[in-house]
Amino acid sequence: MSENPNQPREYDVVLGGQNPPPVDGVVLGGLEGAKQRFASNDENYRLSALSQLINHRQEGWDLVIQALKDPSQGVQLAAYKLLQDISELKVKQAIL
Repeated sequence: MSENPNQPREYDVVLGGQNPPPVDGVVLGGLEGAKQRFASNDENYRLSALSQLINHRQEGWDLVIQALKDPSQGVQLAAYKLLQDISELKVKQAIL
């Protein structure tokens, strides 16, 4: 039986599609997982990503700063609340 090299094998990780991950599913962790959730069209995923991104200092803060211009006012407000206690000059300028 010949194996198709284009098909995932038993232990391969597969990312795919435009569908968001299931609410009770397992997603990537750390900064990469938070970035992926932040890029979602689903407001709830973006909101949950913010609280994780804020812990990743400069790179995470840059994304939370971007969230200040999110189409969702809820995401904007959550980003503002997370950023307001950070004393970094770039962050202070962004929330002004």
